[in-house]
Amino acid sequence: MATRSPKEKTKKPTAAVSFMDPVLEPVSARGQKRRELIKSAARSVLERVGYRAMKVTDVASEAGVAVGLFYHYFADLKTVTCEVLSDFLEELSVTPHPEPADRFDVIFIPTLVWANAYEEHPGLMRCLVQVSDEVPEFRAMWNKLNATWSRRIAKNIARRFPEGQLSEEFSLNFAYALGSMVDGLIHEVYVHRNSDLRKLLKSPREIAELLASIWYRALYMENPPAEKLTFTAPLRAMGAPIPTPILQGKASRQ
Repeated sequence: MATRSPKEKTKKPTAAVSFMDPVLEPVSARGQKRRELIKSAARSVLERVGYRAMKVTDVASEAGVAVGLFYHYFADLKTVTCEVLSDFLEELSVTPHPEPADRFDVIFIPTLVWANAYEEHPGLMRCLVQVSDEVPEFRAMWNKLNATWSRRIAKNIARRFPEGQLSEEFSLNFAYALGSMVDGLIHEVYVHRNSDLRKLLKSPREIAELLASIWYRALYMENPPAEKLTFTAPLRAMGAPIPTPILQGKASRQ
C-alpha cells in the first residue's frame, strides 16, 4: 500500500518507469488514439478476467480492432499490462482527498482511498499482485515503491518516538507489519471475497476505520478520539482498566 501511518505523505509513489518499446511507439495523433483505445480495452479485460487468463484476442475484441493492430502498438500482453497497471498506480497517487484534520485522519484518509480503490477495481488490484509475481520488471518497480513507502513510515515512527531510541531496522519491520495488515485485510475482503468478513465489513469506510483504529492504537498506545469512531466504537473498551467493584469481588472470593 502507499504511505499509511504517520502519513504526512500517504500516497503510493509512482515510478518513472516506461514499459513501452520505443520501436512500436506511435508518432501520429491517430496512432496514439488507437494505442490508448487498446490500453483501455486491456484494462477492462484485466479487471474482468485477470492477467493470467487474458488473451490478445480478448483485448482486440474489446477494442473492436484486428489482432494485428494490437501487435502494431504492443509487443505482447506483458507490455500492455505493465503500462496499464503503471498508469493505474499513477491515478491512485493523485486521487484527491481532504486534508487531514488530526493524526487519526492522517491514517484514516489514505487508508480509505486505498479501500475505495479495491472496491472499485478489485480485478486491477488483484493484477498488481499477479503481475509482480510473474514479470520481473514490474516486480522490481512494485518492490521499490513498497520499500520507499515503508522507509518513509519507519522514519516517521522513529521521529515521533525519539525517547524509544528505535533502530532503523526495528522501525522498518514495524512499518512493513502495519502495511501488510492493511493490504491483507482489504485484499481478503475485495479480492478473495471472504464471506465472513463481507458480512461484517460492508463498506470501505468501515474497513478504513477499523484498520486506522488498530494502527492508531499500535502506534500511539492509546485509543483514537471518540468522535472519530462509529463502527469501531467498541474498541474503546479494549484495554480499559477493570472496574474496582469487579476487582474487589475477585479478591473476596480468593
